[in-house]
This record gives sequence, C-alpha cells and structure tokens, in this order.
Amino acid sequence: MNRTRCSAILLAAAGLLFLTSPSRLGAQRYVDVPAGYGTLQSIIRADSVNRAANPNTIYRVHRGSIDSVYYLTSTLDYWGSMQLNIQSFGTGPLPRFVMATLSDGTPITPIIYVRKNLSLKGVSIEGKNTLGVTADRIIRIQDSAATLTLDSVHFANSAQSFIRVDGKNARIHLKNCRVSNIFSDFSNARGVDNRGVTIDTLIMEGCSFYRIASRVYRDGGGILTYGFFNHNTFVDIGTAVLQLGSTVNITYTNNLSVNGQFIGTGQSAAGRLIGISAVPGLTVHIFNNVFYADTAALYAAYHTSSDTVAFPGWFADTLASLIASAGLSGTNISSPVTFTIAPWDIANAIKVDSIARWYWRNPTVNSSNSSMVGIDSIKFTNLAYNTDAPAYTFGSDGKPAGASEWFGISITGVVPGTQHALPADFSLEHNYPNPFNPSTAIGYSLPRNGNVRLVVYDLFGREVRTLVEGHQSAGRYRTTFDARGLASGAYFCCLSVDGVVVVTNKMLLMK
Repeated sequence: MNRTRCSAILLAAAGLLFLTSPSRLGAQRYVDVPAGYGTLQSIIRADSVNRAANPNTIYRVHRGSIDSVYYLTSTLDYWGSMQLNIQSFGTGPLPRFVMATLSDGTPITPIIYVRKNLSLKGVSIEGKNTLGVTADRIIRIQDSAATLTLDSVHFANSAQSFIRVDGKNARIHLKNCRVSNIFSDFSNARGVDNRGVTIDTLIMEGCSFYRIASRVYRDGGGILTYGFFNHNTFVDIGTAVLQLGSTVNITYTNNLSVNGQFIGTGQSAAGRLIGISAVPGLTVHIFNNVFYADTAALYAAYHTSSDTVAFPGWFADTLASLIASAGLSGTNISSPVTFTIAPWDIANAIKVDSIARWYWRNPTVNSSNSSMVGIDSIKFTNLAYNTDAPAYTFGSDGKPAGASEWFGISITGVVPGTQHALPADFSLEHNYPNPFNPSTAIGYSLPRNGNVRLVVYDLFGREVRTLVEGHQSAGRYRTTFDARGLASGAYFCCLSVDGVVVVTNKMLLMK
C-alpha cells in the first residue's frame, strides 16, 4: 500500500467519531433495559423500527447491584443493519451479561455478533454459562467494514478468543477494558484473533490482558493496516504478546509486559515477545515500554518437588535480546514491579494457577481447560504496582507504564480514533529525562517523507553526535542519545529535513 493510500484510510477512520456524533444524528434517545432473562435481546428486537428511525439510540443497563445480571438466552444480535449502542448507568458494580443455560446445556458461541457498528460501555461479560461451560469466543465480527468500540468493558473466560475477526476492514477500538482467563491450549487461546483478513484499525489504550494462554493479538495470514497499543498491561501471556504478521503501521508505547512469552521452542511465535513481519512501507514505533519477568518469585510460588518438568530459565535471554535490539535499550527497560493483587496471588485471593504454572505442570497439554481454575477478573485482581518502581514514571508522558487506570490516572491528550493521523507539522519533543546521565530519549515527527538529519551540537556549534541520517517516511519516531564520553553541560539537538533546519531543542547533561 502506498503512503498516500494508507494516509487516506487512516484519516477516514479518524473522522468516524465526528460523522457519528449526536449533533449529526438527531436528539439522543435512551431506552432503559431491566435485568433478567432475555430482556436485553427482546427489547432490542422489539425496538428495531424505532432504532432505525433514530440511530442515536442508547440502550441503558443498570449498575449498582450484584443482582444486576442480564441472562442472554441467545447470541446477542442486531435484528437489523443499524448500529447498536449499549451503555451502563448509575454507580456501583458493573451490570453482568451471563449466558443462560440452553436446553442441551451447551454454551452460546459467540455471545455477541458484530454485524455493523457496535458500541459497549461499562459492562461485564462472562464467557461461562450458568452450568460453568465456557464459550469458544465472546465477540465475532462478521460483516465487512464493521466498527467495534469497547469502553470500560470487562471480559472473562473464553476457550478460543475474546474477539474473532472474520469480516474485512474492521475498525476496533478498546479503551480501559479488562480481559482475562482465555485458555484451552497454548496455540488456540487468543485475545483478538485475525482470521486471515485485513483489519483497518486496531487500537488498545489503557487495557489489561491477563491469563491468556497464547497471544493478545494473533495474525492469521491477514494484514493489520494500523495498530496502536498505548498504556496497556499484559500479564501472564503464554507465547508472543503480539503476533502481528503483516503490518503496515504499528505503534507500541508505554506498555507493561510481565511474565509473558514463557513457552519454549516448538510453539507458535516462540522466542519473541513481539513478532512483526515486514511489508513495503512498514512503519514501526516501539518505545517507553517495560518488559519484566520475575522468575524467582514464580519458581518459589509454583515449583514443587513433585513436578516432572524442571523450571526453565526462558525469560532472561529473550528479554535482554528484545530490549537491546534495534537501538531500543534507552527506551525499553526491564523493571521489577510488585502488583497489589496479581492474577495468581495466592496470598490475597483464592488459590489460582498462572498460565505459566499450568504449562509447567504438563507442557504436552494441547486441549481442555478443565485443569485451570477460573478467577473473578474484577474482584480478585489489582494490577497497580509499587510507585517506587522505575516503571511508575517511565511513560513517554511521565505516567506509569501499563494501564494507568489502576492508579486512578486517566489517559489525556489523546483523541480516540485519531492517533493514527500523520503529524500535521514537524516537531522535536523535549528529551526525556532532562537533565540526563548518560542517555536520554528523543522523539520527533515528520508530516512528509524526506532526508532527515538529527544531530547533537555542543555550545560552540560543533557536531558531537549524528543520531539519524537518511530518508524516512512521514510518521513519529524515537531514538536515543548516549552521551558517554562527553563532558557535562548544555547540548543542542537539531532536526533538519531536506537540508532545512526545522526545530532545535536544548538538553542538559549532568554527570
């Protein structure tokens, strides 16, 4: 895909929220839905004519009580081609969507079909039916060019995937969501599962994925045109955190990965926390992330003399290789963190195995999740971590790496749906940290392609380091200035494009 075409697609996606704003669709219309058996489906079905007349309809489900349960007696579908918008209102516990038991005891799969545009906000969806039988998948996108928007939605328990994408050119935006307990085997349990199609946009912001046996995102031979992963927490992920396959433009920043990619050779995407396949015009931005594995704590908590498999030392080399590769050592770190209540925390919650422990017990298992104990993804987990960890201020915005909602910190300065738009102007971010010793991270943006030079000068105008020199495509970039061997004092970083200086910043080295 050429740059012009890619830009057009991304900018068109960026305008989606504007085009569907209430001011353009008429007055907001609310329909209250009481809890109970089949109430959600029956009211949506009966109201389809009214929703067609006013697509700006919101179906409101009730918060505030553990009894606020909406039992789904069939797959939640649209009964029409218009968009569907479901939001919770009130305060207290999220309303829960739970599969009712069918006459033959089998679960509903999937729980939700996405035919056109679906928006969910502030609900909890349970992938087990009332008999405890787990569905293969929770959400399935079937139509082409569908848009799925999930805000503050909690998902728990699925055997195959959280979202399966069959329709072409889907646009998916996840914000402040929590996804846990996806396990059947170590190649089939995924977060977002691309079934060999082109996904237009996949945005994850402020989300937490934990206890996922395989991958958070799995490419199945398709293409991800644009991926944006910002301030997410990934904990206890079996193989690669992201298996991206063919990707045109990817940004992975301010994320926290703890105890991921523990499965050894022979498994899909083994040896990589992030797997990316190069395509023409590929743009990759990976910076200000924290990758950590606490092998000693896991060994102490889960290794017993009765185990038939020795504890593997799989993390250290993989993490060191990732952090040191491609010049990322200054912007991606390995920082110990201690969660307030981790998903596998046996001291503060019910005794639950981690996915890693499940694998160690029997690495030949390739099916059946019956040996795994489920955990309430809302009640027994708190992924806030110690504020004295370097990760707590390591974000490029000075905020904690990972999902900052655990600290009561919102993500600001980002407009949903527009992160992928190309920069409007040339810019050179102030280096972080500043003052620094001995290295600091520098970000810059290019609104168009050009021959780029990023050079560091001293107070006398002498060139002391050339950080970047060569042709680059429009986009956002980050590099590292290592000042070892230079004297303390002020330095200037200068960005020039096609021989024209566009911006200069001052930096302070203090040894």
